[in-house]
Amino acid sequence: MFSISTVQRRHRLFHPVRQTVPFHFNPVQSIFPLIYANSLLAKPRLSWKDYEGRKPFDADHPLPVLGTRLNELTTTHKWSHWDQYINPQVTQSWRDLTPSPEYVGPRSGHNVIKMGWMKIGGSWKYSRSYNDARRGFAKGQWQERKMTPRFMLAPRVSAGGPRNRYEGKASFSRLSLSKLLWAVDSGRLNPNETITLYHLRHARVIADHEIVWPGMVLLAGGVERVPYPLHIELQNASAKAIQLLEEAGGTFTNVYMSHEGLYQELHPEEFPSFMEQELPERKGLESFATHPRKRGWLAQWYEDESRYAHPDAGRRNAHYVRPPTDRDFPATIEEYELAKHHQKWHLGQPGSGTVLPWHSLYTADMARRSTGRL
Repeated sequence: MFSISTVQRRHRLFHPVRQTVPFHFNPVQSIFPLIYANSLLAKPRLSWKDYEGRKPFDADHPLPVLGTRLNELTTTHKWSHWDQYINPQVTQSWRDLTPSPEYVGPRSGHNVIKMGWMKIGGSWKYSRSYNDARRGFAKGQWQERKMTPRFMLAPRVSAGGPRNRYEGKASFSRLSLSKLLWAVDSGRLNPNETITLYHLRHARVIADHEIVWPGMVLLAGGVERVPYPLHIELQNASAKAIQLLEEAGGTFTNVYMSHEGLYQELHPEEFPSFMEQELPERKGLESFATHPRKRGWLAQWYEDESRYAHPDAGRRNAHYVRPPTDRDFPATIEEYELAKHHQKWHLGQPGSGTVLPWHSLYTADMARRSTGRL
């Protein structure tokens, strides 16, 4: 019922069929090895005396190198200490200065704690504490049981520690103003054009490994005066650096941008047309890009945006609740005395705040209050 399917043999053969007949000790083929290629070249192999040795069949296909017993048991001789002592000429390199012949390599095996050196594959019967020590075993509580645990001894500065690193943290690489002035004075930078990160990198003022998002911060180290106006666009600057640049008649623009924007700044040849850029994330947008004291590149846009209310903008809860200055209750003793006086002598008069809210939670009264009639 179940039969094995037959092997599909190739139908078109590109060699004589007789050649594939597995009859290797064919006496005709042993005397005439090329008989099926229509050649009667006689190569008798009748005796061991006819053996001419193994030959490679081609210059490109040499015979494999077969390892013999002599081959495998032969080691390369290295000069011993005795050879080097007798004939100093054999030490041509520091690689010939071998350690003492007793040293055969680093110790192999395991240094089990109470058992000493055990060879690999030895008995692990009594090596419990060795295994625990190699695992980084959790030590028992007896060590710190009667004292405050060490992680509670120091006060917690903030949620992640004082120098917490997180993704998106603005940690800038530093560029001193003196280095920038040196680059301009030595002719590496053109003071007549706006100096950006691209110019700094291609003038080799800063190295590739210094450019890490979000970019560079310009610091006025010991510089007290900038001798000529410079127009600089960088990702951050100290207040003194901005002041020095602007006193000299130059400008500083804080171009804090997203990761893609920084890449487009450094490789403008890949972007022949202006690409859509995302705004930087919220923290950088507030601290750098729209900050007027940092001369952010979006500061003017941010001011203009806040000058009008968009018609589609919704209202917030504060637009609907009364401000705390319009209150129904006295906040000081004097107000309380005045309210008692009004309720005693001027009760029910609408202007004096003496209308008592008996029915103020009814629906009709709420409607009247919203229209201003209560």
